[in-house]
Amino acid sequence: LAWLSSGLFLGWSLGANDAANVFGTAVTSQMVRFSTAVKLASLFIILGGLVNGPAAMETLGSLGQIKTFSGAFSVSLAAAIAIAIMTRVGLPISTSQAVVGALIGFLLFEGNRISDLSWQSLQIILLTWVASPILAAATAFSIYKLLTRMFHWLPMPLLTLDRWVRFSHILVGCYGAWALGGNNMANVVGVFFHLDVFDPVKIGPWTLSQSRSLALLGGLAISLGAVTYSYRVMEMVGRNLVRLDSVSALIAVLSEAIVVDFFAHQWHLGAFVLPAIPVSSSQALVGGVLGVGLARGIQTVKMHIFAYIALGWIITPLLAAVLAWVILPLL
Repeated sequence: LAWLSSGLFLGWSLGANDAANVFGTAVTSQMVRFSTAVKLASLFIILGGLVNGPAAMETLGSLGQIKTFSGAFSVSLAAAIAIAIMTRVGLPISTSQAVVGALIGFLLFEGNRISDLSWQSLQIILLTWVASPILAAATAFSIYKLLTRMFHWLPMPLLTLDRWVRFSHILVGCYGAWALGGNNMANVVGVFFHLDVFDPVKIGPWTLSQSRSLALLGGLAISLGAVTYSYRVMEMVGRNLVRLDSVSALIAVLSEAIVVDFFAHQWHLGAFVLPAIPVSSSQALVGGVLGVGLARGIQTVKMHIFAYIALGWIITPLLAAVLAWVILPLL
C-alpha cells in the first residue's frame, strides 16, 4: 500500500483535473449542481473502472513492463506531480500524456531499449492523442447540426425542453463518468498491472481479481479528487474556451463520452486489432467544446484560450519525463 500511494495520488490528481469534466459544462451552464455532479461522477467512475478498466490497464502496463515497486512508484509520482502542477494553473491537461511521458523517462533512465511490441503500443497511443479531440470535435459538430434541425422541425414548449435537457445532462454525465472510469483507470494503476500486489478475493460466487482490486482503489482516489479540487478546471473548459448554453454543453459532454468509451474497448478492424487505449477525457472534452463552437461559428471560439490549453498538452509529457528522471535515482 505504501508503494501504491503514488498511484492513489495520481488518481486524486486525475479526479481533480479530469473526472468532474464529464459534468463540468452542465455545472457551468447551471443545469446540474456541483455537489450532485461529483456524487454521480464518483459512483459511475468506480463502476466503469471495475467493469472495463482492466483492458486498458493491460495496454498501458505492456508499454513500460515495470517489474519493480520502486519503478512503478516513481512513474506514478512523476505523472501525479506534473498533473498537480498543471491543475494548479487551471489547465485541462492529459493524464495519459503525463503517464506515458513518465514511462518514457523511466525507460530512458533504465537504459532500456523500447521493444518492438512496446514501440507499436506507443505509436498507437500517440496517434490517439491526436485522434481523440478530432473525433470528439467532429462528433459534436455533427450532433449539433442534427439537433438544430430536429428542434426546428419539432418545436416544443420551453418548460418541456428545459426538463428534457436537465435529465439528459444527468444521463450523459453518468455515461461520461462510466467511460472515464473504464478508460482512464489504466492511467492511475496501470503501471502496477504486472506486479504481484493483491491476491484474488472471493466475494460469494464472484472473485475479485488483482486488476479489479486496483481499479476499486483507483476509483476511490479519482472520486476524492473530483470532490475536493475539480471546480477550477471546470471553469476553464465550461466558460473560458466557448460560452456554452445548456444544449451545447450537453452535446460537448456526449461527444467526449462517446470517444472515451470507444477507446476503452478492443476493436477488430479486419486484420488490424485496435487495443483498449487510455485517452484523455480532457482532450476529448476540449475537442467536443471546440466542435460545438465551430458549429455555431468560428467567431465564438476563443482561439487564444485553445492555444493555451494545447500548450499544456505539449508541456505535460515532457515535464513528467523529466520528473521521472529526477525521482528514480533518489529511490
